[in-house]
Amino acid sequence: MELSRHEFELLRDYIYKICGLVIADNKQYLIRQRLEPLALTIGCLNFTEFYRKITESSLPPQTKNRFQEQVINAITTNETSFFRDGHPFAAFREYILPRLNERICERKQRLQSRKGPKVRLWSAGSSTGQEPYSLVMLIKEYSQAANQKHQFSMIPVSMEDFVILATDISTEMLARAMAGEYNDAEMKRGLDPERVKAYFKKNGRRWIISSSVRSMVEFRQINLIRPFTMLGGFDVIFCRNVLIYFDIETKTRIIAQFSEMLSDKGFLVLGATENVYGITDRFDSVHHGETLFYQKK
Repeated sequence: MELSRHEFELLRDYIYKICGLVIADNKQYLIRQRLEPLALTIGCLNFTEFYRKITESSLPPQTKNRFQEQVINAITTNETSFFRDGHPFAAFREYILPRLNERICERKQRLQSRKGPKVRLWSAGSSTGQEPYSLVMLIKEYSQAANQKHQFSMIPVSMEDFVILATDISTEMLARAMAGEYNDAEMKRGLDPERVKAYFKKNGRRWIISSSVRSMVEFRQINLIRPFTMLGGFDVIFCRNVLIYFDIETKTRIIAQFSEMLSDKGFLVLGATENVYGITDRFDSVHHGETLFYQKK
């Protein structure tokens, strides 16, 4: 199916409107490849007909939302893996987790009657779930080691002291993440044999993550171009390789909300090619090993 320049611009503007993604001028092929199957599925013979059908002003809200969801599922990039890039998770384990541990102990001492999670983490743009599940594994391992080492000198830290929210715009990716099932290729990316044995079980050709890991994560659909501060406060926000798809205006709005939601001295972890320079002065830069991340002032 051919895609004219005019059709490309119409669909690019539509995509920006519904999810904020910026499609570069040289990515005409991307729209054609990813949206052609959807256009054919809903009975359209060309992209002009497809655009008119999904933007028809008389569409019932339910149909309009369904088309938007289908386009978002088709157009979004969902590259991920367990412990992706390695070093950000090393920084989380070696630098951030010990400070969260101290924060939990302080809050327990200050609020003896406090119940529920003491620290909240958010994986924004969680795709098929590998990032939040990797964080759970590190928290489990750290909590076990910390309690064994400091069992007589510190207030015990448990998994109940943490809660993780994972969000994505794609309902298709969220469904896969909530299922917690992965194929052999996905398992080989980032997982060592010890963690495979500890956290997964094989069922036919699929690997299923343990219920103790899966139950630690709450999944929700969130579109970052819309207000999201209603999610509440967090101590750590992971938003890696998401902001690269937005323009500066959208990035500024998102970062401002992150800052508002983070606790004092809360942590913001972005992708390797992402930063807050020129966007906000509300964060201090922190270097740990190969990783650069940010701490709220």
